[in-house]
Amino acid sequence: MAAFVLIQIEVSGGMEGMGALHDALHAVDGVKSVHFLAGPTDVIVFVEAADQEALGESLGQIRGVNG
Repeated sequence: MAAFVLIQIEVSGGMEGMGALHDALHAVDGVKSVHFLAGPTDVIVFVEAADQEALGESLGQIRGVNG
């Protein structure tokens, strides 16, 4: 099971803050890639999980990331 997660953010700390956010998102279980975008969506995260429950756990971890 896989999902693309679209995220809107408020990052403080400029490029350093964005780097920390990238690292924090990439540390979440199942996250395969993290990309910053221009436009109404700021970040797209690709997540792979064994099943819907594992995907839900990954999404919960993503929601818990500060940024």
